Amino acid sequence: MSHKPLGARLRAWLNSPFHRFAVVLPAAIALIVGALFYPLFREAEGLIRDEVRAAIALEISGLEEHYHERGLPGLREVLQRRIDAAADQDAVYLLTDRDGKSVIGNLPEWPAGARVADESWFHVREADGSILEGQVFLLYGGDRLLVGRHSPLESFQQRMAWRMWGSAVLIILVAGVIGWFFMQHLHRRLERLAVEAGRIQEGHLSQRLSLSRRDDELDVLARRFNTAFDEIERLVDAAKHVSSAIAHDMRRPLIALRQAVDQASEGADTDPKFRARLKRLGAHTDDLLRTFAALLSLARIEAGAHGPKMQEVDLCAVVHDAIDLYEPVADAQGRELVGRCAPATVRGDPDLLFQVLQNLIENALKYGAGTIEVSVGTVAARQVVLRVRDHGEGVETSDLPRLFERFYRVDASRSAPDGAGVGLALVKGIAEAHGGSASAQHAWPGLAVEVVLPAAGEAVAGRSTEAA
Repeated sequence: MSHKPLGARLRAWLNSPFHRFAVVLPAAIALIVGALFYPLFREAEGLIRDEVRAAIALEISGLEEHYHERGLPGLREVLQRRIDAAADQDAVYLLTDRDGKSVIGNLPEWPAGARVADESWFHVREADGSILEGQVFLLYGGDRLLVGRHSPLESFQQRMAWRMWGSAVLIILVAGVIGWFFMQHLHRRLERLAVEAGRIQEGHLSQRLSLSRRDDELDVLARRFNTAFDEIERLVDAAKHVSSAIAHDMRRPLIALRQAVDQASEGADTDPKFRARLKRLGAHTDDLLRTFAALLSLARIEAGAHGPKMQEVDLCAVVHDAIDLYEPVADAQGRELVGRCAPATVRGDPDLLFQVLQNLIENALKYGAGTIEVSVGTVAARQVVLRVRDHGEGVETSDLPRLFERFYRVDASRSAPDGAGVGLALVKGIAEAHGGSASAQHAWPGLAVEVVLPAAGEAVAGRSTEAA
């Protein structure tokens, strides 16, 4: 269960545009419903009130005519006739004397809240909850006449309020459900596109964004991205082909140059300066040959044509062999090479995995400082992590993502006499060929390079490494 405050969780939830839309849509519809229905409700309420008062005014007009023509006896007679006829169940009459005693009418008593003032309108609630509305008249001699009606406005307001609220809630719920399902569908589709784009970013350049059958705006956008990815793949393949072709074509003249240097060294006179120059030339030629060999290996691995023999490999044994090989080199530099291994078995090519360790240790020896730590550990029994760390100055944070690009070298290492920025690219290629990955992190101090490989028995999801 999350321990974040409710406000923080709510802000995180609303950061998603899909969630915001799912909230805003019903709220906007609720405002529209209110803006449309409430004026209609008020207008209908006013019309009912006007009709009630018009009916009361008509009653008063008729009674007033009888009163002027026949006096108080005529008024009593017409009131009694209307009460007996009961033609209008909502009509209310009450005639009282000057003391307030009922003379005739269908009300038992003078309603509380109705003012005794000439031609005053009243609007009171009765004991049963209904609304009584009417007008009061003071007659000659102090008699009082009340004419009114049971107003249907209260029941109308209750019915309409329930209907309006019910309709509003139903509309909001329907809009919310429709908006939610639409947003979920759109979210799943965009999430799938993001996963596919992530695979392309990880180096699976043959991956493309999937298209739906609707051919909508997202499909148009995905199609344009796929076109761009086709062009990127073509350019990357062309660059790889050029680098491997150059490496292949240049190896022969370099080998010939190395042989010529060896022959010149054997037949040279005893001039020490000349011999030293030949030695430096031979060393530079060896560096170029190693670089071109690494490029060719990387090209074969990326093409899936390297043909390694997959078998179960004790990674700790490979680590011990690499430490034994490079320990004298570290001692010559006054440095220490240590290893810490947890039992770990991976499925791969032992020669390629040994080459990974060679490149990582050589990189730490050339550009790092202090003790070099080589460790092997497991993650959740499904992955094996090979880690090589030095205690040097490290690299800038902006350089970390680019360390595994071929020919990329950080500014601090560009002045180094050897190395061409191919070693870590080859490490990444071998790791991906085994279904793993390679990454670099700050070690504070120094740099740590991690190679994550599937443990033996786990499915390999990288490029196919079977022989063609």
